Amino acid sequence: MLAFQVATPVVAEKESKNQGRRTGYRDSIPGHNIVNRNRKEGELRLYNDYFAENPKFTESQFRRKFRMSHFFLRIANAVEAHNPYFKQRTDALGVLGLSCLQKITAAHRILAYGIPADLTDEYLRIGETTAIESLRTFVKAIVEVYGD
Repeated sequence: MLAFQVATPVVAEKESKNQGRRTGYRDSIPGHNIVNRNRKEGELRLYNDYFAENPKFTESQFRRKFRMSHFFLRIANAVEAHNPYFKQRTDALGVLGLSCLQKITAAHRILAYGIPADLTDEYLRIGETTAIESLRTFVKAIVEVYGD
């Protein structure tokens, strides 16, 4: 809970500084290189390691890495139901985007371990900008869902 209390004002401050700085583009910016992160591979790895019927890692290993137990999925489901940002969507080409678990795991790891956003690319296959956006949206959703 302390992490959310610390993160909420930081996210709010950064958002207020960034007002009006949006380019109007979403995802594709002319002149930028497109990196194929193989998001599906990251989603499958995450699912098979922790959330499958017979996961690679045990419950105690999950607790150690995520710093919580079965509450993680309960929180993920509540946040996904509350905010459509966390629903997996397809792009204009019909390619599936990032899953709810990828976005929430990225946000959770940034909060739990204080890792830089670009480090989430290694395992989850999620870019730095998306990890930061996921963190901001996750913190807001947690406050809105569990604030009382």
